[in-house]
Amino acid sequence: MRKNYLLLFVFVFCTASSDAQTIYFLTGKNYSTYDLKYQGESANTSIKKGEGDSYEIGVSFPIPVARLQFDNPLNYSVGLTLNQYNAEAGNENNSYSWKTEYIGVQNSIIYSFIKSNHLDLAVKGAFNLGTMLYGNQKINNSTYDLKSYDEFTGLVFRPSFGLQAKCNLSEYGYLSLGYDYSKSFNLSNETSKKLYLKTHQILFGIHFELY
Repeated sequence: MRKNYLLLFVFVFCTASSDAQTIYFLTGKNYSTYDLKYQGESANTSIKKGEGDSYEIGVSFPIPVARLQFDNPLNYSVGLTLNQYNAEAGNENNSYSWKTEYIGVQNSIIYSFIKSNHLDLAVKGAFNLGTMLYGNQKINNSTYDLKSYDEFTGLVFRPSFGLQAKCNLSEYGYLSLGYDYSKSFNLSNETSKKLYLKTHQILFGIHFELY
């Protein structure tokens, strides 16, 4: 599965490279809440929001809706992502923690509502298709592999919505700061136990134009 995602990203990168205007790298933090449901009822037991890392590398190019390329307010981007979604819980007698990593392909539409030579403010809608690379649950001193739990594995669909601000770093480079909110849905899990990951994401980025 990991190899398939890498090959898919390489294929998209190569087919889009002739039109791509920008390459980018994003990194930041995920602040995730585990929403566990069993037969439609909440199964959360004082689960606290956890912190994890986020990485994305990809390409972006304009959607031609304006005569001049600079004036185009719409951009499409595709990237390869690696996200950690963690959480913890416990009481006086027991401690619990969950640590997971998901690899995925991110597709985004970005609309710039303020665009000038030095500043770009945009709204962003996106969806991510991913799968778990690694996951474990720790209960006190015992560790369990989450790959045997259907609510964590399989194909995970994660739509998101957010804001992004970019400013000039140089003539062909930009720095960005963004915020996204997302909720995940496991498309493969057919059991009565469901997991929804609700995530607030802060991202810092660097972008370079290719022309």
